[in-house]
Parts: sequence; C-alpha cells; structure tokens
Amino acid sequence: MTKSVTLIAALVLACAGAMSTSGNASENSKQNAVAIDQVSDPTVDYVLDMFRFEPDFVRIPVGGKIIFNNSRGQHTVKSVRGLIPEGVKSISIANTQSHTQVMDAPGLYVMTCKVHGRYGMVMLIAVGPREAWRNPPESWSKKLNGRADEKLQQLLARLEQK
Repeated sequence: MTKSVTLIAALVLACAGAMSTSGNASENSKQNAVAIDQVSDPTVDYVLDMFRFEPDFVRIPVGGKIIFNNSRGQHTVKSVRGLIPEGVKSISIANTQSHTQVMDAPGLYVMTCKVHGRYGMVMLIAVGPREAWRNPPESWSKKLNGRADEKLQQLLARLEQK
C-alpha cells in the first residue's frame, strides 16, 4: 500500500511540474521566447522519437530567446561544432532546470544532447530571415553520424517546406 501511495504522489508531482512548464512556455512566448523541453519516452513506436527535443525545429527572429527546459541528469543541450554560424560561440547547457539563450546571430544551429544524440536527439534552430541561411549552409564543416544524421536530414526537409 505504501508503495502505491508513493507512486501516486510521484505521478502527481510530475504532472504538476509539467503543467507549470506549459504555463511558463505560453507566458514566455509573449516575450519573444520559445520553450524547448527535453523528453525521454520509451513507449514510442519510432526510435528517433524516444529521446527528443520538443519542439525539435523552431524559427525565431534575430535576438529571439529560447528557453531550454529540463537539462538535468543525462539530458544536455550542446551546439554541434561546425554546424552553427561561423564566429558564434558554442552553446553548452547541463545540470539546470531552465536556461534562456538569446540567439543574436542569424543562421542555422544544430543542437544535440551529448548522451542521447546518437539516438537521434537533435534539433534545428533557424534564426533570422530565410535569406540569412541556406540549407545546409556553405560554412557547415561537419556531418553527423547514424541516427543523428537521419534526424538532421528530416529536420532539413521540414526547413525547406516552411
């Protein structure tokens, strides 16, 4: 009985945390910010959806803000060297419940989780007007491997559709 009560309490707390994150996301979007959550979901049918950024593709204006939530435990956010605009300092986020990143330079940014990137936990951020970036940019000097590359190719296809 005690284990059941503990499990129910844990579920209630988890749901309350998820609801407060949702509220913050809508509040932050009013301030020119986009909230990104990091999700682990072993119940999905498609392996590239098991570990993911949600959403995994965003377009924002130059100077826009992205709020990365849930960079705790094994989830991290890391820009991929060679797959971000030239001259931009790398981004590395870990061990924090929430981090706001201002995106000051136009271009395409490929982000991954250091641990789950190999499972396809990759996201794409397009900053600024379409004229500010190409798919893929000529400056990209790296290629991802395996499932990470498969996910990136899906994201780039979506980029062309928007």
